[in-house]
Amino acid sequence: MLRKLLYILFLALTVPTMAIEVPCGTWIELRATAIEDWHFDHWSDGDTSAVRQVEVLSNAHYIAYFAPNCGDYAALPVVSLYEWLLMLDVRTIQSKGYLFSPENVTWYRVRGVPDKLEDGASADDEICGTGYYLTIDRSLIGTGDYYAIVDMSYSPSGVLCNGLMRSELIHYSSAEATERRVPILEPTFVHAGEEQRLLHLNPANETKVTVSDMAGRTIQQLKVDGTERMTLYAAPAAGSYQVTVINGTEKYVLRYMVVK
Repeated sequence: MLRKLLYILFLALTVPTMAIEVPCGTWIELRATAIEDWHFDHWSDGDTSAVRQVEVLSNAHYIAYFAPNCGDYAALPVVSLYEWLLMLDVRTIQSKGYLFSPENVTWYRVRGVPDKLEDGASADDEICGTGYYLTIDRSLIGTGDYYAIVDMSYSPSGVLCNGLMRSELIHYSSAEATERRVPILEPTFVHAGEEQRLLHLNPANETKVTVSDMAGRTIQQLKVDGTERMTLYAAPAAGSYQVTVINGTEKYVLRYMVVK
């Protein structure tokens, strides 16, 4: 009978977790499971699959190496609201001891594939803004994929990570939406009475538009025919509003926000 030992390594600590005996020629499964805020990196023999099958042919030791979820692995949580606003989940992040200000947060739109933090001068993702939240002058649907980079250099000692950390990737790319040219409203972050444009209507169909507040009360109703675009004017009071667009047999629900 041959003995196979599996060790788990966290940073500089090596902790033996099990020693099993199996017959020679047996295939067994090794599974490396990370605890919260860590991820599997590699095995001591160079294999990078967290779950793998190995054949027992001789005595062997396997060590699983884990690394903290820092830098590109951080996946800081982001909240998406009404398809027009992305907001870093500041409360959840700060509950883990991290300290940062709005000026420490930079938002990016992906060009091609997401840049890695080590790309440096070769990075080409587009900077979209700074601050705890991101909004653009239209619905985010079909506009691309987004993420934030947060500088945690000002966090106190003792936290798991330090320096730059990436948020989770938020997907708003949609080849289907681009092909079908679904209606979009722009801008969606407006002041009271500001002019808005409803675009990508099918001119072959009649379009009915109903604007309502979040309590369901109808604010405005419009009807147009034979046009690809129409003009709307934002509601006179601050708040969030729903725009229901019926274009032929298709129904779409859009939203916008009026700020003071």
